[in-house]
Amino acid sequence: MALDEACLDLAPAGTGFLRFYDWAGPAVTFGLSQSYAMAAGMAQAKGLAGAPVVRRISGGGVVFHDGDFTFSIVFPWERLTSALGVYECMHVAVRQGLKACGIETVVAGPGQAADACFDAPSPFDLVLPDGRKLLGGALRRRAGKGLYQGSLRPELIGLPLEALREAVVRGIRERWPCPWADEPQASWLEEAERLRAKYLSDDWNRRR
Repeated sequence: MALDEACLDLAPAGTGFLRFYDWAGPAVTFGLSQSYAMAAGMAQAKGLAGAPVVRRISGGGVVFHDGDFTFSIVFPWERLTSALGVYECMHVAVRQGLKACGIETVVAGPGQAADACFDAPSPFDLVLPDGRKLLGGALRRRAGKGLYQGSLRPELIGLPLEALREAVVRGIRERWPCPWADEPQASWLEEAERLRAKYLSDDWNRRR
C-alpha cells in the first residue's frame, strides 16, 4: 500500500506504471472512507481474525487477500474523465487480454456496490458469463494522475499466473497508449519506506 501511494505521487505526469504484487500471508484491505471496526469484523467473520487489516488510499470495499491476484496501475487521469469511465476502460482492457487467452468475461452494467468487494459486482466490474465476479478495483486521483488497485480471483479461471500477468499487461498497454515505466525508481522506493510507518499506524488505520 505504501509503494502504491509513492508511485502515484512520484511517477512522472503523462506516464503509466503497472505492477503486480503478492502477499506474505492472508491480509485485509479496506476503502478510505470505510470504518476499521466494520473491516475488522468482516475479517473475523471470514476467518481472518489474525490477518493485518489496512486502510487503502483508494475507495472501494473490503478486500480479502487470501489467494487473490493483485496489481496496481498509475495512469494519466484527465479531469473530465469519470471514475466509472475509468473502471469501464480498465476492465474492458483486462477483458481483451483474457479473451486472447481464451477466457470469456463480461463487463457488468451499473449496479449497487457492496461493503465487501466480492459480495456482489459493482458497476463495471469484470464478471464471468455466469455472473460470478472475477475482478474488482478501487481508485484514487491526485494531480492529474490516477491509481487503480485491482483484485482478481485466479481460481475462477484456472489460468497460470504468468499467463494471467501477460494478459493484463497486454490488455492495459493496448488500451492506455501512453509511455510506460518498467521499474520503480529509487526515489519511489525510498518514499514507500517512509510511508510504511503510516500504513502500520493506528492513526491511519483506525481513523474511522
